[in-house]
Amino acid sequence: MAERTISETKNIGLRGIPVADTMISAIDGERGMLIYRGFSILDLIQYSRFEEVAYLLLFGDLPNRGQLQSFQESLSTERKAP
Repeated sequence: MAERTISETKNIGLRGIPVADTMISAIDGERGMLIYRGFSILDLIQYSRFEEVAYLLLFGDLPNRGQLQSFQESLSTERKAP
């Protein structure tokens, strides 16, 4: 029987290979940056509320006061149990 040799391979995953185009997020692993819709995740964490970030992800822009209030009201209505 022929002897098999095990070759060693280095698993680098998909590092450096774009797998999808999206306008929602970008990752710069070299610089440790995560960006949503053009905003750094660190800025969103520090300066935005959950509802503002949810609105940003859904609609593409941060909401103004009126949009935020309307969005919060619709979220409140939707979370009521029947």
